[in-house]
Parts: sequence; structure tokens; C-alpha cells
Amino acid sequence: MKIKPFLITLLTLLSATSCLEEQNPAFDEKAFTKIYDNTEFDASYYPIDVQQTSEGGYLILGGRRLENSSFAGIYILKADKLGNFVRDYDVDESYVNPVGDFMKIGATYYFLCMDPLTLQTHIASVDMNGESFTAIPVASSLPYPAAASTDGNSILALSYNHVNKESVVSVIATAGTVSASNGYSIGAGEGVEQPLVDHFLRTGYQFPFQVGQSGSQYFFNGFYNYTFSLVFVDLSQNNPTGVVQGQQDDGGFSALLPLSGSTFAASRFNFGDNYLLPNVDLNTSGISSSTDLGGFSLPELDQNAVVRIIRATIQSQDVLVYGCNTKSNQIGLYFYNASTGAFISSQYLGYSYPFEISAVKQTAEGDLIVCGTTYVTGRFPRFSLIKIAGDQIHL
Repeated sequence: MKIKPFLITLLTLLSATSCLEEQNPAFDEKAFTKIYDNTEFDASYYPIDVQQTSEGGYLILGGRRLENSSFAGIYILKADKLGNFVRDYDVDESYVNPVGDFMKIGATYYFLCMDPLTLQTHIASVDMNGESFTAIPVASSLPYPAAASTDGNSILALSYNHVNKESVVSVIATAGTVSASNGYSIGAGEGVEQPLVDHFLRTGYQFPFQVGQSGSQYFFNGFYNYTFSLVFVDLSQNNPTGVVQGQQDDGGFSALLPLSGSTFAASRFNFGDNYLLPNVDLNTSGISSSTDLGGFSLPELDQNAVVRIIRATIQSQDVLVYGCNTKSNQIGLYFYNASTGAFISSQYLGYSYPFEISAVKQTAEGDLIVCGTTYVTGRFPRFSLIKIAGDQIHL
């Protein structure tokens, strides 16, 4: 990709109403907005996740439209600590369907992808410069990767077995060996599978698949028994230990963050509406419904909004940060007390171009970095990277 970056440095990112006129290297490192444009105007890119590297720079994992495949290709961008473009890498079309989380294990950065012909899951990795790409096939048959997270030095993966019609949770070493795995039926029939097909081909709704661990239990946010549900599992057992049911493919959880025990920070969607639950106790050992959980309704959020949640220490406060897409084409950041779930404040990112969130992280310096998509001239999707100084966040 031929990058032609154009850069905007902002004093604050509340509504982007004031700009920094003088160059201040110390401040530029703490707060910036970068949009990475390119000369291929018809190219289409979307970010998935971001990681800060050990020297203070950033790696962005993304996807790209391919001319000769129905699946998305893999794209990686490297930026320096000021957010300036360093290099990018279009992975060849032998590997497709990049899946986050973008995970750092040791000094290497990992994500999942697949072979477009066999559909087999591969563990892909790059170094801190976004180079030295490798992809190792997983030793067991695991088609269609959907989500990933770290489990110590291993990778916890959610995939979809289209033959057995199962959501599959696996623990995989970075060398590709599988130490534990089990599948859970999505139900029979084309009506159940079609939303999954549309997700993987990016022709329909992008489901907020997630896989993780809470205490001694694993969980996945995906399809089970005809419904998009939050499912708690013990990989040594064939049946789930607990299920929080959604509304077929019209409702369920849009993001989850384990806090302690069965307490989560979460958000849910239901027929287009959104509800934030910064402190919710979930039934991890029985059957319940997400619609019974209530939550804070925010009409300003986009329909079935993309939501990201992290826990961070900002200005010596233990807070939850919710990053969400809004109807005004901005990214809303909502701050809650991590212990009580009480609302603290909100800020909005966005100005002349529409912005959509892909990831929010806290940097090693204590600032926030927000990775997302912006639309140049309103129609060309491009990567954006926004850094907000921790002491500029209004708590």
C-alpha cells in the first residue's frame, strides 16, 4: 500500500475544538491524532487491534479487501511513538481472515488467520517492527477462527467448525499444538449458519465474538443452541456450565471484561438498542437471559454499537473505559468507577470526518490510545490512531 499520511495534532480531543499551533515534541508524544491515507483511493482497509511496542511505537493489525478472494486479507502498519507512519506490510493472499486480539507474548506479536483453501486456523506472528511475518498451522482441525485472547503464554481461540456445526474453544501453544479443545453445538439448519457465513465474508453484521477466562472457567461470546449467547465452559466437559442467552442473532453481549469472580463489566445489544453494565453479576453456572440484566441505555450510541472495554488507572483512579460508536459518527469514551460501576464522565473523539472505534488501550505512560476507522471525504475507509494524554482526561 502506498501510504500518504496526513497528520493532525490536537490539544484536546473532547470535540476537537482547539488545536495545538506550535510543535512541542514532549506534548506530541502524549497527544496526537493520525490518519493514514494512501494514493490507492479505491482501497478498503479496516483496523482490528493495536499494540504499543517496547520502544513506544505502535503496531496496528488490520484487514484489507482482496480482489481475488471473498475473505479479507491481512494488513499490518507500524507507527513510531509520535504516531508517524514508519512502514506497512500487505501479507500475501496465502493467509486471510485476520482475527484479534493482537496479542503480545514475550517479544512477539500474535494473531489468528486462516488458509483460504483449507480454512484451517494458523497462528501468525510479527516482530515489534511489523516484520518477520510467520504463520504456523494449528495441529488440530480448527477452521474459521473467530476470536482470540491470551491464556498465560498460550492462545485461547474461538473458532467455528462448519462440518460439525459447533463453536469450538481451544487452548493453543504458540508453536501450534493444542492442549485442550471442545465444541458446542450452534444448532442445525441454514438459518443458524447464514449469519456466521455473512460475518466471515464481511457481507453482513460483524458479531462481537470473544473468548476469555474468568477465574477457573473459560467463556465465549458466540453462537450456541441457535442463539448468540455468552457461554461458560469447562473444556473437559461436553456441555456448558452456564449460558446467558441472547435473542437469536438480534441480541446478546457486545463486550465483556471479567472483574472478579462472576462480576463483569459488560455491554449488551438488543434489536438495535445498547445497554452498558459496568458492574454486573452473571450466572456462570445456570441458564439465564441477557434481557433480564437491564443496564444504562444510551440513545446516542449507534445501532448495535461496537463497544470496547478496558480497565485502567487514570489520575490515580481505578476506572473502566468504554469506547463506543455514536450516531453522530464520533467515538464516545465513557468512564466508570471500576469498583462501584458509578458513572464518572464522558468525552467524544471526532471532528470533520466520521470515526469508528476498533480498540482502546492504555499505554505504558498511562495515556489512552484509540485505534479506529475514519472515512476520508466521507467514503474511503482509512486507519486512525488517537492518543489522549492521561492528565487531559476529565474525570
